[in-house]
Amino acid sequence: MNSFLENIYMSLLCNMYMMNLKNEKDIFDMMPFFALAHHIYKNKLDYSMKNPNNIPFIHESKYLIHIYKEKNLSQDDLANIFGQSKGTIAKHLRTLEDEGYIVRRVDDSNRRKYLLKTTKKGDELALLKINELEEWNRKVGVLDLDDDSMEKFRKIARKSEEILKDLGE
Repeated sequence: MNSFLENIYMSLLCNMYMMNLKNEKDIFDMMPFFALAHHIYKNKLDYSMKNPNNIPFIHESKYLIHIYKEKNLSQDDLANIFGQSKGTIAKHLRTLEDEGYIVRRVDDSNRRKYLLKTTKKGDELALLKINELEEWNRKVGVLDLDDDSMEKFRKIARKSEEILKDLGE
């Protein structure tokens, strides 16, 4: 976006913000859906960083939790679940492995495939991170969302994936 358009955009945002202040609304009242979702995720990361059980590699905790919950996951499985490249997943798995939270073992049915398993140390951290996530979800009200609302969010996520696939990613 060029600077002229950026200035117009920022001016519009400021005007909308000032109008909302007069109506006793806040900035969240004018945020589009995806900005709201991003803001919630960013705040969750910040919350995790301030948690006494914080680990320096916060992004890896989501992989650790999935490895803990779902037995016999592979690197490919995680790449598909999170919609990330195998290289990105490999980098994070290497960190977890180097820190002693996971181990890789050869899949007996496919010698080229490695299955991931949490260690005792990984199990303990996964449980801490699961509890932290549940606490966050309770505090912000995620647990108050009904099944219908959650299904609508999932439908939006699925549709966004379909649109990208149709474009040929």
